[in-house]
Amino acid sequence: MYYFFLTWKFKILFLSACAVFPAAALIGSAFAAVYFASLSAGYFSLYCSRLGVLDTIKLNMQELVKGVYPAYFNKISFLLDINAQAKFYETLSFLFLFYCAISAVAYIAGGGFSTLRGAAKRVILVSAVFLAAGLFAPLLAIKASGDIPVIGGTSILKFQSKGIIETISRLFDGGYLLPALLILLFSVIVPALKIILCYLAVNSNGGGQRYKAALKAIGKWSMADVFTASIILAYLAFGADKFTDAWLLSGFYFFCGYCLISLAVAQIATFEAAGGAADSEK
Repeated sequence: MYYFFLTWKFKILFLSACAVFPAAALIGSAFAAVYFASLSAGYFSLYCSRLGVLDTIKLNMQELVKGVYPAYFNKISFLLDINAQAKFYETLSFLFLFYCAISAVAYIAGGGFSTLRGAAKRVILVSAVFLAAGLFAPLLAIKASGDIPVIGGTSILKFQSKGIIETISRLFDGGYLLPALLILLFSVIVPALKIILCYLAVNSNGGGQRYKAALKAIGKWSMADVFTASIILAYLAFGADKFTDAWLLSGFYFFCGYCLISLAVAQIATFEAAGGAADSEK
């Protein structure tokens, strides 16, 4: 069923939707990217949890197992199918991330740039969509494995793949209140508040200076870019270890996109607020 998203027919339909309903295409593609990223993480976690040391032996002896232990071979086939599904859903997630980027450009450019306020509102909506997707989609996957010399194979020891919201929830459940609150504050509350203030600054008539001052104050507490840099460092650190493998997922690119867009949003909102205040004084 999901293979339809890879066909040219769907691509043509999507591009048509971008031209006619760019906002709906933007939100829909972001939702689909988060959905498929979560599916991929779930399937790969299931694959890693069921792939034990004995299954590693069987994978290295597939032909023998196929002839002697058909039940074991069926289990191996089941595990390989799960792994293939996980990779397929991950591909779909990145595909819809690409679709979302196209929709964002179409939505921003589709309304024209005759008025700065209208363009600013569209950019703010795009930043909100990217932030929401970046918070809920998995950001980073880490797989720990170890070699078994006697067997001659590699066994997966642990797999972790979580997004920001899930990480915060797990920290609260584990009793790590301070780290959970800090991540919640700097990765969720402050970015969301920044988007709201940007919208109010752009939409206000004459009162934009208040929101401009608030944006300047909250900008000092904005740690989204620092958080993104820490994810990159974690990715590089885990990737350099021969016993671990790490790869970035679509949630990271959504969150990184939000960080870049938010810089432009803050500048536009500040400029628009200053212009509105100047017009009110006249």
